[in-house]
Amino acid sequence: MSRVHSPPASGWLPVAVLLGCLVGACGPEEEAPDGVAPAVFVEGVDQVMVGVENYITIDGVRRARLDADTAFTFEQDGLLDLRVVTMTFFGEAGDTLGILNGQGAEYELNTGNVRVRGDVEVNLSTGERFEAPVIEYLSAANEIRADSGYVYFLPDGTVDRGEYVVYDLTTEEKQYGPGRTTTPEVSVPQ
Repeated sequence: MSRVHSPPASGWLPVAVLLGCLVGACGPEEEAPDGVAPAVFVEGVDQVMVGVENYITIDGVRRARLDADTAFTFEQDGLLDLRVVTMTFFGEAGDTLGILNGQGAEYELNTGNVRVRGDVEVNLSTGERFEAPVIEYLSAANEIRADSGYVYFLPDGTVDRGEYVVYDLTTEEKQYGPGRTTTPEVSVPQ
């Protein structure tokens, strides 16, 4: 009578561990791609960039830094569609002239112009503040323009309102359109 010898139990241990790992690696099946783009993509977008920083220069001099959480590029139109935007404006000596914040913007690659939208606020180093639904930065002129209504707060408490204003970042001069109203500072006796 012949006897079949089985290997010792310790010889099966590595095989059992390997088999257990293979079975454990088989989890629920992943879903097959359905051809639908994730929500981060916008129709017609060529690229999506996250954490964007761009410098806008005029004749080699840095005039503004444009930061955005997300940028969608539309190469055919020469546009970047930006989300959650901050622009920092600089003077000739590199000093900060002001900071603009908005919810979104369109940046024209050919001109360097930026149209910022969504509760836009510009805080200038002079202590002045602009608020508007839309503010455009005109790169070649180094100006900001609000043409859909604005509120302009001066450091002395004066509030200026109107439909149209252009602020030259280089000279600090302002040009106002029709319909402008100014409310001077009101002192309340104590």
